[in-house]
Amino acid sequence: MLIKSLFKAFTVSAFLMAGTVAHAQNENGWRIGFGVSPGVPIKDPFSYTLGGDVRLQKNFNSRFAATLTAGFTHYFEKDHFIGYSQYGSPFNVIPVKAGAKFFLSDNLYLAGEAGAGFGFEQWGTSFLWSPSVGVAFKSGLDLSLRYEDFTKNSVTKDISLRLAYGLDTRKLTPHKKTDGDSDWKLAVGLNPGVSLDDGFVLGCEAGIYKPIARNLEAYATAGLTHYFAMTQFYYAMTSHDTYSFEEKKSDKNIIPVKAGLRLYAGNEFYVSGDAGAAFISDGDVAFAYSPSIGLAFKNGVDIGAKYDGYAGGYYLPSTVSLKLAYRFKL
Repeated sequence: MLIKSLFKAFTVSAFLMAGTVAHAQNENGWRIGFGVSPGVPIKDPFSYTLGGDVRLQKNFNSRFAATLTAGFTHYFEKDHFIGYSQYGSPFNVIPVKAGAKFFLSDNLYLAGEAGAGFGFEQWGTSFLWSPSVGVAFKSGLDLSLRYEDFTKNSVTKDISLRLAYGLDTRKLTPHKKTDGDSDWKLAVGLNPGVSLDDGFVLGCEAGIYKPIARNLEAYATAGLTHYFAMTQFYYAMTSHDTYSFEEKKSDKNIIPVKAGLRLYAGNEFYVSGDAGAAFISDGDVAFAYSPSIGLAFKNGVDIGAKYDGYAGGYYLPSTVSLKLAYRFKL
């Protein structure tokens, strides 16, 4: 029912809006777009999906464009695979795709993409294909409904909405350097958010930033993230040689240490990504990675949103958090 409702609502909206807005594909050139894609899987044991991507688009004329897209998608499992013992970890995948857009009218388009999905842990690398229908606006807004199939596994398929914003690369304003931008900067901040499995998280972090080009910074961060009542699964002995699979909730602290790059697309808007290690309070270590977007203002205020994902032998739920920080010149 949810899939049908999504499709019906999108289709009606697309045709209504396609005839009332100006054409977004009106000149040749390159565009860069940033998208978020909430969705629903086709089969169990997954409940819903969430992805983000960066897309490079080349417009050849008013009706045809080629695309190259890379991103990250997470499939959220139901009850940590209870009843599905063949799946030992969530499906985390990096899709890399090439494709094309064909405009049927001024704004309504059909698109197709194909490429590879680089899965973490047990999932491996898969061929993927993804048809979609969408509406592109002159303002840069791009809305589409897509089907994505990672063909190696029968359960890794979903239908999702892609909510994106695109920029003409010729109109991007370079990031303006200010006095002292050649120096190091220190940032301190809070990261309130939600665990995508359990509940609330609260993090704090400190980082050092160094410009390495006009629009590019390198940085390193360290912090502390607290999970409130994180669900943990374990085997409990009920009688001699008999075990049951049970769960309990308890607080958990992790110390993430990461390094990454921040790319500015304009004076304040940025896209960044970092990776490193998460040191868990009980002694385990997990691989940590975090894409984010935000606004860095001249007065030092830095606000945004980030996704924190984890991979490795220890299971940690992914989180989505606000970034509330202030940067000082050192």
